[in-house]
Amino acid sequence: MKTPTNAPAVWYTEDGPESDVVLSSRVRFARNLSGFVFPLTIKSDDAERVQSIVFDAFNHLDRPENYQMIRMSNIDNLGKRILFERGVIDSDAGSEPWRGVIIRNDGVLSATVNIEDHIRLSAFTPGLSVNACASLVSGIDESLQRNVQYSALADFGYLTSNLMNIGSGMKASVLVCLSALCMNDLIERVIREFLSQGFIVRGYYGSERQTSLGCLYQISNSSGAAGDLSSQIIQMEQAALKLVELERRSRQELKASSPTTLENSVFRAIVTAKYARFISLNEALDLIQRIKLGLNLGLISGIANKDLTALMYRVQTAHIGFVILGESIIIEEDIQTEEMRLDRLRAMVIQEVLKEADIRERREK
Repeated sequence: MKTPTNAPAVWYTEDGPESDVVLSSRVRFARNLSGFVFPLTIKSDDAERVQSIVFDAFNHLDRPENYQMIRMSNIDNLGKRILFERGVIDSDAGSEPWRGVIIRNDGVLSATVNIEDHIRLSAFTPGLSVNACASLVSGIDESLQRNVQYSALADFGYLTSNLMNIGSGMKASVLVCLSALCMNDLIERVIREFLSQGFIVRGYYGSERQTSLGCLYQISNSSGAAGDLSSQIIQMEQAALKLVELERRSRQELKASSPTTLENSVFRAIVTAKYARFISLNEALDLIQRIKLGLNLGLISGIANKDLTALMYRVQTAHIGFVILGESIIIEEDIQTEEMRLDRLRAMVIQEVLKEADIRERREK
C-alpha cells in the first residue's frame, strides 16, 4: 500500500495571521497542457502521456525528492479519505491509474493530475495568507512552464475545464470560524452580503451552506476572469479582513450582552471535551469551535489557536482511522464496534491536546 499519509502535515500545525478567525488560506491554479483534450473526455492513452509529462516536469523542479508522485490507483481508500479531509482531492476523484496526486513533504503544496484539469496546483497556509499562497503556487507554476506548454489564448488567458476558471485559472479561498456571528444570529445576513458581492460562500463540510458542521465557512472568489491575478488576491484578502472585523465585533457584543450564556456554552464545551469517553465528529467540531471562541474572549487558557486548528483536522474520521492503524492504541475491552472505537480515540486525541487547557472564571466587581 502506497499512500501520502506519512508526510508531516506541517502547515496546519503552525500559526498564521488573523488565526483567531481565519484558520487557513488556499490558492489553486487550474492548468491544461496544450495539444491534449481535457480530462473529462480524454482517452486513457493520452491521459497516461499527460501524467508522464507532468510527473517528469515535477522531477525537474528544485529538490524533486521533496515530492511524492502517486497514481490514484496506488492509494487505498483510507489514504483517499485523508486527502479529501485535507482538501487535496474531491471525494469523487476517481481511481484510474492515469489520475494522480503530487504532495510536497510538508503538505503545503499539492497537485492533482487528470482530475477535472490536467494540473490543479494548490498551496495551503495557516491564517490569512492568500498572497503568500499565491506566491508559492506562482513559483512552482513558472518552474513547470520550463518543461510543459499550457493551453491558453491571448484574449482569454488559461483555458480550463470550468468556464469560471478561465483567465487567471486561480481560485482563492479562506476557511473561517464565525462562531460569534452564528450565536448572534447574524450569519445569514453576512452570507447574503458576501454573495451579493460575487463571492462564493459555503459550509466547509458540505456543498451547501446549510450542511456546514458548526460555524466553519469557506469564502472564495467566483471567477478567474474577474480582473488580473493581483486584483483577485487583493479582493480576497480584503473580504477576509472584513469577516475578521465582523466576527471580532460580534464576539465583544456577545460578551457584553450575554456573558452568562456565553460562559455556559464555552464552559460546557471544555468540560465535555476534557472528560467525555466518546465524542462523535459532529460533536467534536462543535466543541472545538466553542472552546476557540472562549479562548479568543479570554475565558479559556492553556491552549493556542493553532492547536485547535490542527485538532479540527486530527479529529476527522479518516485521520482517526489512520492513528488506529499506525499506532499501538490501548482501548478498553468493552468497546467493540468500529464506530465506538473511533469515537473513543477521538475523545482521547482531544483530551491529550486539551490537557493544559482550563476555565478562567469571570471576576465580579
